[in-house]
Amino acid sequence: MALVIEDGTDVDGADSFVTAVQAAASEVSYFGASSITDDDAGEASLRRAWVYMAALDWKADTYPLFGGTIPDAVKVAQAVFARAEFQTPNFLSPSQSLSGRKVLSEVKGIKWDVQSAPATIEAMRPVVTMGFDLLKPYLAKDLSKTGGTTFLERA
Repeated sequence: MALVIEDGTDVDGADSFVTAVQAAASEVSYFGASSITDDDAGEASLRRAWVYMAALDWKADTYPLFGGTIPDAVKVAQAVFARAEFQTPNFLSPSQSLSGRKVLSEVKGIKWDVQSAPATIEAMRPVVTMGFDLLKPYLAKDLSKTGGTTFLERA
């Protein structure tokens, strides 16, 4: 099933800002090589990146149309997120156990210390900093200051 590309005109059923070929070209520009392919796996990684981006807290009236023109930074950010997804499927939406995570702190006495990080999905999501750096002008919150990656709770 071919990607439906959003071009800023509210394309019905859109599921990407870029084609797999465009994403691969962005990868070559920024990483020197391409991993995303122009096949079902490459397109699936772009769709998962699209869903991930949809959960971000965008500035009002920004996502997904951006006033009729999709900024290049948004397209490149989707390619960056898709690269992570292509290389490790479900990287952006990992399955996590929310029970108390423990770290082995002593071997002979077998001692475990509970980690102090919050036990939330949000706290356990990986951060793809290059993608967020590109999106910073379009997001409602500066993710580098809030410590979060996505904002699923909308007002």
